[in-house]
Amino acid sequence: MKKNISKNPTPLGVYIHIPYCLTKCPYCDFNSYGTNGNFPEDGYVSALEREIESFRSLIKDREVSTVFFGGGTPSLLKPESVEALMEKVSSIAFLSPAAEVSLEMNPRTADREKLVSFKRVGVNRISVGVQSFSQRKLDFYGRHTTPDDCARALGDVRAAGFRNFNIDLIYGSSQESREEFENDIRTALGFYPTHLSAYCLTIEPGTEFATLRRKRKLSLPDDSVLVGFMHTAREILETEGYWNYEVSNFARLGHECRHNLIYWRCHDYLGVGAGAHSHIRSGGEDGWGKRWSNVRNPELYAKRIAECGTAVASSYNLSRESSLEDTFLMGLRLSDGVRIEDIKKRFSCELKSRDLEYLESDGFILTDGGRIRLTARGRIFTDELIRRVCGAFH
Repeated sequence: MKKNISKNPTPLGVYIHIPYCLTKCPYCDFNSYGTNGNFPEDGYVSALEREIESFRSLIKDREVSTVFFGGGTPSLLKPESVEALMEKVSSIAFLSPAAEVSLEMNPRTADREKLVSFKRVGVNRISVGVQSFSQRKLDFYGRHTTPDDCARALGDVRAAGFRNFNIDLIYGSSQESREEFENDIRTALGFYPTHLSAYCLTIEPGTEFATLRRKRKLSLPDDSVLVGFMHTAREILETEGYWNYEVSNFARLGHECRHNLIYWRCHDYLGVGAGAHSHIRSGGEDGWGKRWSNVRNPELYAKRIAECGTAVASSYNLSRESSLEDTFLMGLRLSDGVRIEDIKKRFSCELKSRDLEYLESDGFILTDGGRIRLTARGRIFTDELIRRVCGAFH
């Protein structure tokens, strides 16, 4: 492992996308594909290694503070594959000894023995896609798991020695009651996770759920019910010592997901794999940074990598305006919000205070401590508020 550290102090996150799942969930719009019993692991991992190598000049000697195996279902991987990919990253960049290395897990794809091996090869944080401890909800979400599967998996995570782990929950299913959602949260807390994500079900274009809704075959709770669920989650979790550091994420102090914080703070990240996205804050034609993404289809991705070492499908330079919008789009999701002086300094702009005063008097934002934060009410209208807050800087 390299001992020299880049002079660039900005943390670099590496995201490794595994687009394969046992089956495709009807609500999911991520770039994922059911394996139908055929997971071309060795060929895909070889393509990932070659793509990482293609970015040698970009990441050479930079300090990598986080690695995130996302998907899809990365827990389908053999521990040896994870080890090979970690070694590839650390052979080029400086992998911090304190790096957060996360891996997403489906309860049906890993047991205690496999989890022990993941830990041995460097994974130190697990994110378990439970979604619910209610069989009714699991069936609704198209999850081929049972509450017992979820409980067994979480027990295995702890038995394997992981003390830093996340539980994913989803709320907003058809006919869901507050009691049902509250039971999900309290059951999750019984496994003592350091982090919990509670996502509201959203109907994304192109999903099976979107088709059902268009045909009026899918009935979901109205917004007032969903707001109630959001308040329920926050009330219970904050009482139990978790803080709502991001719209949908709660953590014990010091156990926030460091990789996701890189996204929300618009720092640098390199994404490899089919459909993966990357962002480098410096460079680009105007100096505001650059974004690019890979082709989505895994077979085409592997073919492109084999032919030329890269699989970029689209790339664009950020402008001052788009960079400013990104800063608010991501930063206002955080409970800490955005520091006003940082915005003024980086973008050489001034603040029209009156515009923010209106939003604050209406209870949508707070501007205490030199920061702009969304209130609980404001989080319901995040997209519209981001547009208005951006407009207050010129």
